[in-house]
Amino acid sequence: MKTLEFIVREISDNQSARYEVSVPPAEIDLELEEAHPVGEIQGQLQLSRRVEDVYVKGSFSTSVEVECRCCVEPFATSISGDIEVQFYPADVTTPSDPWQADTGERYYLGDTIDLSEEVRQSLILEIPSWPLCSETCKGLCPQCGQNLNVAGCDCHISEESSSPFAALADLLDRSDGALKN
Repeated sequence: MKTLEFIVREISDNQSARYEVSVPPAEIDLELEEAHPVGEIQGQLQLSRRVEDVYVKGSFSTSVEVECRCCVEPFATSISGDIEVQFYPADVTTPSDPWQADTGERYYLGDTIDLSEEVRQSLILEIPSWPLCSETCKGLCPQCGQNLNVAGCDCHISEESSSPFAALADLLDRSDGALKN
């Protein structure tokens, strides 16, 4: 049985149960092209059952290795996500795919609830879309490619020519000359 699977009948009716979990990243398929898990996923869960319905609330955290968008160096960063979901037993009128329900409710088949997908989605949403190794990252030299955080370079790049809009300044200078003639 997976770490994030819970048997409904083992949760006392009208009571809450708290769990501390440690989940291997492979169990929820957290390995992504842009982020690689560094360690176990740690979490706290609270499960409450009322007859057959199960309410789950929890928080999870882990570290992932991402690549800095400025200097292209890998670095580890912490991410954390929360889940809060209500599970209902599946029946004949339930959509065949529990993730296709338009209402946002989740369904379980049999007697087991698997929280893997909910935890996976909550953590993926927290991976930074524009990761920076530090707020003061200097990035790479646009001419020689040297990581400017590690060492300086001998390239002499003026502020104007290093701008992606430098070519527009040249066009503006030419158009001024054309207007004067």
